[in-house]
Amino acid sequence: MKITEALKSLENSWSRDDVLIKIKNGEDSEKIVNDFCSSKQQEIETLTNFINPADKVLLTEIEDLSNIESKLINKIKNYSLDEAQLSNYKQDQKKISQSEQNESFDLGVFMMKWSNKFVFISLLTISAIALTKQAWA
Repeated sequence: MKITEALKSLENSWSRDDVLIKIKNGEDSEKIVNDFCSSKQQEIETLTNFINPADKVLLTEIEDLSNIESKLINKIKNYSLDEAQLSNYKQDQKKISQSEQNESFDLGVFMMKWSNKFVFISLLTISAIALTKQAWA
C-alpha cells in the first residue's frame, strides 16, 4: 500500500462528527481510539514505516499543540467572571447596539473547521516530507 493511499484511507475513515456521536453516546475515548487503530492497522503501519525522526518531532509538536488547545477549551468552558467583571460586562452589554447583538460567533463551528484544516495540512505536510525523502533516496 502506498503512503498516499494510506493517508487518504485514514483521513476518510476518521470523522469528527462520528467520534462526537460516539462520545455523546457514552463511549470511552480509549475505546474509540483502539477501535480505529485496530480497524486501520495496515494503513497505520504503512504510515509509520515512512515516518522519520524529523516527522516524529513534528508529530510531537502537533500533539503538544492539541494538548494546549484542549487546555484552552477547558479553561474557556470553566471560565467564570468575578463580580467586578460581571458588572463591567453588564454595562458593556447595554452599550452594544441591537444590530451588533444579532451577530454571533459560533466557537464550536470555528474550532471544528479550524482543527480539521490543521490536521489535513499536517497530514499533507507529513506526506510531502515522506514523498520527498523517498524521491531523493
